Amino acid sequence: MAEARRVFIHAVATVTPPAPLTHDPDNDLGALAKQVLGQRLRQASHFIELATIGARLCLNRAGATAPDMAVYVGTALGEVRKTDALFQQVFPPGTGMAAPFDFINATANMAAFYVARLAGASARNLTVTQGLGSFEGALQLGFDDVRAGAVDRALVGGVDENCFPRTAYVRRWPLRDDEVMGEGSAWLYLTHAEPGALAELLSVQRLRAPLDTAGLDHIVCGAQLGAADTGVLTGLNPGATLHHYIERCGSYPTAAGFGVAGQLEGQPARGQWAHVNRDIDGTLLLVRWRVG
Repeated sequence: MAEARRVFIHAVATVTPPAPLTHDPDNDLGALAKQVLGQRLRQASHFIELATIGARLCLNRAGATAPDMAVYVGTALGEVRKTDALFQQVFPPGTGMAAPFDFINATANMAAFYVARLAGASARNLTVTQGLGSFEGALQLGFDDVRAGAVDRALVGGVDENCFPRTAYVRRWPLRDDEVMGEGSAWLYLTHAEPGALAELLSVQRLRAPLDTAGLDHIVCGAQLGAADTGVLTGLNPGATLHHYIERCGSYPTAAGFGVAGQLEGQPARGQWAHVNRDIDGTLLLVRWRVG
């Protein structure tokens, strides 16, 4: 049996609404898409623009793509805006006829298709939906495939958009009255090569057992961690630095992608890191990496 390979993060990118987030953001991404992609994506949805902008930024920073690069997109809500538009067209008092591009864009894997097409990638291309753990689910697949040698490089993202009115969004993703309805696109480029890496990805886990965070220098706290969880983590790791980020991106299901990638943008501190969150069923979602 072949020995498992180590997995390294060579580039990251995030796309979030401009700070400070004092209200629910409603951003037109057309100009940014043209700037980053070199073209306007005609008939592409807001969700596809959000995904492709983040993916292209990440690949530009990686400085290399290849046809055998695999793409893994984690999203809990997918095409919220186009799906709503589609329903309004086909159900009374609509016309009963769906606009062709609204119908096409509402397809579950369309964003991943655009990402792969613009990157010239023809390897596996997957969209993963696992509720609050959608980003971690996509990252687990990418990590396992690179580690096992099934692919040499993987582009992994977590993408979710918001929608208006807010009441339509809250039916899909519960928010407190004081929470900002966020959205975002966060990406990691993984390979088995160490030179030039930002960090080594150590593990992606779903845990029912008590959390073992011994040796961690930095703990990134997901939005679903309560005060009791934070207290336990602090007690287990009195010397660790806690990091919070939801106020920078707003609340959305795959914000964990921003929680991981955002810490690696700029000059991350050296040491052992972990992003910790809790799924709606109580399962702990843990991503661990090492810088330096």
